[in-house]
Amino acid sequence: MTPEDLAASEPYDPAEVAAAELLDARIAAVLDGREMPGARTPELELLADGLRRDPPPSTYAAVDRGLESRRSARPRRRWSASQVAAAVLGAVLVIHGVGNMVAGEWISASLGEPYNQHAMIDGGLAFIALGAAIAVASTRRRWLPVAVIVGVPLGLVMGGRGAHEIGVFAWGAVAHGAVGVAALVLLVTFVLGGRYSRGPDEEGRV
Repeated sequence: MTPEDLAASEPYDPAEVAAAELLDARIAAVLDGREMPGARTPELELLADGLRRDPPPSTYAAVDRGLESRRSARPRRRWSASQVAAAVLGAVLVIHGVGNMVAGEWISASLGEPYNQHAMIDGGLAFIALGAAIAVASTRRRWLPVAVIVGVPLGLVMGGRGAHEIGVFAWGAVAHGAVGVAALVLLVTFVLGGRYSRGPDEEGRV
């Protein structure tokens, strides 16, 4: 377009120019979140949404409400009695293993048996490993059968072997008895929990 064409064209209508400027001001007010008379109309909101780079605050609020409702509806995990019993059994076995490694000579002397350092250390390490495995298995209900299979036979045998220490070595009888009682409690709570469970939880039925 040449300057002659511009000079020959009709001048802009002042009313149309004012209306266009007012529309621009209202769109800018909507984008900036400022209050302006006549700015909050559905048409302007639609135009402003098309110009926004970030989602409007209402979108963030809707997402937050959805996340909050999901968090409140999600059931909290609670430990069952058999999980607690398995954790106790694992802890007792770990303590038993540490005792064999640290105080093996004193234990042998109290029982009137020859001290074998190699056997005491190896046995202590085995007890610690088994106890740690049982304790880890107690943290998930779906892993609990592993704790029962490993811990219950071992605990019952150890409890029975501690019977001959009664009246001979009190601390040994207590240690063996604690393992046996923990294993028995684990077995009973596991069986009763599986029998009277009403339905599977979020991790699966025990």
